[in-house]
Amino acid sequence: METKIEKIDGYELGSFIKKLLPIDKFIFIKIDQENTVSSVYFPEKDAVKLVTVKTSELLTGSFDKPVKVSFYNGTKVVEALSHFNSDIRGKVKYSELDSEYMASDFIIENNDLRIDLACADPSLSFMELSKDEMSRAFSTDNAMFEFDLLTTHVDRMKSLFNLDKEDETFTVYINEKGVSVKGNSYDSLLTGKYEGSPSNGDKVVIYKKYLSLLDKENYKVIICENKVVFKSLDTDTLLTVAVAMVDED
Repeated sequence: METKIEKIDGYELGSFIKKLLPIDKFIFIKIDQENTVSSVYFPEKDAVKLVTVKTSELLTGSFDKPVKVSFYNGTKVVEALSHFNSDIRGKVKYSELDSEYMASDFIIENNDLRIDLACADPSLSFMELSKDEMSRAFSTDNAMFEFDLLTTHVDRMKSLFNLDKEDETFTVYINEKGVSVKGNSYDSLLTGKYEGSPSNGDKVVIYKKYLSLLDKENYKVIICENKVVFKSLDTDTLLTVAVAMVDED
C-alpha cells in the first residue's frame, strides 16, 4: 500500500526532524490527516520530548488512517531534503501490522531527482509512548512554581555555565526578588516574575545537559518536585526532564 504526497515543505519537515535529533537520531513519526506527532526520549526516560505540528504545514496527502514512519537516521533525512529547493512531492509505502500502518519507504522527488529513504523494519516495535506514559511524563500536579523562560534567558544561563565548566548541575530557586539560577561561581536573577509560593518548594537542581534539548524558542517552565516541564510558547512542543537528586549545601 502507498499514499501519494502531492507536496512536501522541505524546510518545515526538516525543522520538525531537527527538533527531535538532540534526543535521538532514530526518528519516529506518526502522520495522520490532522497532525504529525513524534515523542522521543532518552533510554532512562529522564528526558521526554513531544512535538506536534499540523500535517498540512509539512505535507499534503490523504491519510485515512495514521501511518507510523521510523527513520534510522534523522540527519540523513534532513540532508536528503537539502538537495531540493522547492516543488517536492513523494509517496510513503506501508504495510499493515497488528491493525496499524507501518511505513517501509518514504520517497521524496521532483522532476530531476528522486531519493528513497528506507524506513526501519515494520516488524520492529514503534517507539511511541502510551497515553498513560505521556500523561505521567508531562503532568504538573505537583508544581512548585512556574515562570516564562525566554531565549535570552537561556543564552545568559549557558554563558554563566562557562564559569563552572567542571560542574554538571545548576540550581533554580525563587525568593522575594524572583527566579534565579545559581552555580558555585555565580548567582544570577533570571526574571522578577513567577507564579507559585515558596511554601510549595523553592528550588531544584537540574543537569546542564538538558538545556541543549531546548529549541530556540520561548517557554513556560513548570518546576515540580521531581521534574521540570518546558511548554513552548511558540510551537506545540513539550519537554520534561528529571531533576537531579543530589545533595546541595
